[in-house]
Amino acid sequence: MEDNPISYSPITIGEYLKLLLPRLGTTKGRHVPYWPADVFAVAMFLIQKSGIYTLILNEWPPTVESEESSEKWAGKMARLGERWRELAGRDEPRPPTYVSNHWRLLMEAYSSTFGRLREDRSLAHALFELAAMADEASAGVGLPRSPSGASKYGKFYRRARTQLLPTETGSTLCMEVDRTRLRVLPKMHAPSKGLTIRSLSHHLALCSGDEICPFWEISVGYSPTREFMNLLIVPWPETIKPVQFKRVQRRHSGMRNMLNDFGFFQYSPEPEKNDAEEVAPEKFVKHVEGLYHEASSMMGRIDGIVFPELALVPEEFEALREAEFTQKIFLVSGIAKAPEEDNSFSANELYCDIPNRERMVQSKHHRWKLDKSQIIQYALGSLLSPERSWWEHINVDSRKLNFVSLLPWLVMSVVICEDLARPDPVGDLLRAVGPNLVLALLMDGPQIKERWSARYATTLAEDPGCSVLSLTSAGMSKLSRPASGVNRSKVIGLWKDAHSSTPVEIELPDGCEGVVLSMSVRWMDEWTADGREDRGATGYPLLSGIHGVKKSSNSPGKA
Repeated sequence: MEDNPISYSPITIGEYLKLLLPRLGTTKGRHVPYWPADVFAVAMFLIQKSGIYTLILNEWPPTVESEESSEKWAGKMARLGERWRELAGRDEPRPPTYVSNHWRLLMEAYSSTFGRLREDRSLAHALFELAAMADEASAGVGLPRSPSGASKYGKFYRRARTQLLPTETGSTLCMEVDRTRLRVLPKMHAPSKGLTIRSLSHHLALCSGDEICPFWEISVGYSPTREFMNLLIVPWPETIKPVQFKRVQRRHSGMRNMLNDFGFFQYSPEPEKNDAEEVAPEKFVKHVEGLYHEASSMMGRIDGIVFPELALVPEEFEALREAEFTQKIFLVSGIAKAPEEDNSFSANELYCDIPNRERMVQSKHHRWKLDKSQIIQYALGSLLSPERSWWEHINVDSRKLNFVSLLPWLVMSVVICEDLARPDPVGDLLRAVGPNLVLALLMDGPQIKERWSARYATTLAEDPGCSVLSLTSAGMSKLSRPASGVNRSKVIGLWKDAHSSTPVEIELPDGCEGVVLSMSVRWMDEWTADGREDRGATGYPLLSGIHGVKKSSNSPGKA
């Protein structure tokens, strides 16, 4: 007796739609969402799943029969988006009639198989236009706004800002599409090369659910009209000793499934000291305050202070945050947390504080694996055998990525070391949003152009167009020994942007304990694959100054 053949049925458009908006499962619930981000999520999800975005290259604009030019079509989308922005901000919000008509076409195809999206050009074109209008309606969401920008769209932007406020499960612009199903975030760059779903929007980014949780914060501490920013880079600690890399006993590792070829290590923020040698957080704060005042007298103002990976312990960061001179600037630092018990993990995190906002905490996403070449490079062979590979003994069970909107041209994201190099899972999210500035906090050797960090910074600079700053500590850079050639341990940072032909090495001058980096903005046009221009609204941070900082004789931190 033969088995009954298994029957397969292709997924329908409606089944996909119900994944995003369960109310669409009932006839009465199939009205169009009034909020642009929800319509964007639905349209772009279907466009991506079906792969129909490739049609953009062959048959656009969609109304070929009326001989509408690309310029006229783009102008129409901009006007309809602007109208939608106004209507969505009203007390009784609604979308434009043009949007409702396109949505009706989609609902008529509710029971059709997914293949219809490629076969029915009118339906495919309706999805493209829904996404384009929602994108145009959302221009400027998630960015600081000047009082003059309130205008008739003020209610819309306040509503968007409220919706974007982080919760325990992160941020999203969607009101109806739950964040566990799909997220929509603000977007800063449209890629200029290749063709992906990211090529179809200027202002909104389609992001998957919860593999990595995004958090979006908007600063209120800086004038939105500013077109420069000064960062004080402190490559702390100044000295790192091999003894700070400690072997973790295998019975305490919590990872008994690992092969015996692997060991585990943890980094101790400070080498063993006698009680008389202990350095109080207050002394550290005075040290940084001296650098801050000297940098401020040189540059006029400092907007933020940045430390590398594992630079501080929580007590030092807290003391620095409470100091009077840091109240109006932002602080970013890698944080080392010792294990609470012998058999528990240590923590490799970053803290990001901006004025008048809650602290953003982010854990490292990937463990550092020390192999033979690195053990020799950092002269750790007497502590960790070069004949084995050693995994960093940290917890990686919580993955999130913070975006900090400081200025209309400066959305910043910070990653820790390996997270810059690994495309999964943080890479997809970085490319979707395209933050203007990516800070990579490293515990690495000199940041010369030939290092791995330069390769991965160049990748993000090319697509989607981020400016990338990698930073290591003076102590780790000095601990590193090159296999051959000159030791260049003074190179503690590297800058790469979309408009520099090669990365720029940032060297710590002799006698200096910090470096001020000045950034300015270059406003440029970007284009989507469907031919829409953002009219010069995209800002590219450029490195416009490098200045070494010495502590003056009368600075608070001078011994």
